[in-house]
Amino acid sequence: MALTGTHDRLDLKNVSKENMERSKSRRYVPDLVSDMAECDANYIRLLRLFPHMAEQDALSFGVQGATQVTSLGAIQGITEDGARIVMQISERCPYTTMLSVQVTSEDDQPWVKWPVLEVRIYHDIKSAEVTGFERHRNFRYRYQTPNPDMFQP
Repeated sequence: MALTGTHDRLDLKNVSKENMERSKSRRYVPDLVSDMAECDANYIRLLRLFPHMAEQDALSFGVQGATQVTSLGAIQGITEDGARIVMQISERCPYTTMLSVQVTSEDDQPWVKWPVLEVRIYHDIKSAEVTGFERHRNFRYRYQTPNPDMFQP
């Protein structure tokens, strides 16, 4: 940090300039161990939410409220505001499964944008990664900032 004068005050122009130069020289380095740990935890979370994934193609449930079993055997719970989480398997392969996770509402609420996730589940390594979010796919580990989509580095 740069100090000016005899009063030990902080020179904000020089400090911010030093920080900018330092941040330009350092590039974001992905932490693969942390990323894989998060994917492994996602796999465990998904199995807790959807334990019969191998037998069922869909699961729908509410975040809170009463639950009921539908005619197809899926568990359905509706919150007081009508919001539901719907998990739909779109593809099954010997070692992987593609899963769509959507939040929906029975009420027409045009001001609410409900999230949609695409998740690839790797059964052989017991891991699950988000491969798409709101129609965004093929995420990169590093983005220039600023960028048009406002993705973080």
